[in-house]
This record gives sequence, C-alpha cells and structure tokens, in this order.
Amino acid sequence: MSSPTKFWSIITSRIFFIIASLAFLGVSIGIVKSVVRRVEVEREISALRTDIKSLEGKNEDLAKLINYFQTPEFKEREARLRLGLQKPGENVVVIPGLEESAINSTNTSNDSVFVPNWKKWVNYFFGQ
Repeated sequence: MSSPTKFWSIITSRIFFIIASLAFLGVSIGIVKSVVRRVEVEREISALRTDIKSLEGKNEDLAKLINYFQTPEFKEREARLRLGLQKPGENVVVIPGLEESAINSTNTSNDSVFVPNWKKWVNYFFGQ
C-alpha cells in the first residue's frame, strides 16, 4: 500500500469520522459557551451603564444641594428657624402651644398601630 491510499483509507474510516465529529462538537460547545457568556457580559455592562447614569444624576442633585446649603440665604433661613435669630428691628412672636399641637398632629398621623374606634373615643373624652 502506498502512502496516499493509506491516508485516504484513514480519513474515510468510521473511527476518524467519530473522532473528527467529537472534536467538532467540542469546539462548537466551546464557541456556544463563549457567545452565551459574551451576551451575559453585555447585559451586565448595559445594566451597569444605566446604574452609572442614575448615580451621576443623584450626584449632580447632591452637588446642587450642597451648593444651596452653602448659600447665605440658606444659612440665614436656618438661623431664623432653628436658633430664633432676628435682624435688628424685627420682633419674634412665639405662639404658645402651637409647636406642641404640631408635634402631636405629626405623631398621630404617622402612627401605624391600629387603635380601635371605642378606644379613640375614650381617649378623647377622658384624655388618656
């Protein structure tokens, strides 16, 4: 037998066909896995890009808020509200009981505990 006929007999044999098919199958599976992974990575990148845009927007809002907090108007307003400061010639008027009723109304509106109606009436009439 000559070398070319032996070569063609090996290539046309079933064992070679099976080995070549398995190799092709292995390479195909590797390619499919890499394509699937690439698609997953692209999805993750797009999700991260949207997160980045969202965080950049929040960052801009916070920067604007910081700039507002540093303005003299904000400092004056906070000094008036929290510290009761006043300009020369101004008079501060304090209404007694107003702060307590405002605090009580905000506390009762934020209560998430269920109170039966009859107990509300008892509390209303007897002040408990």
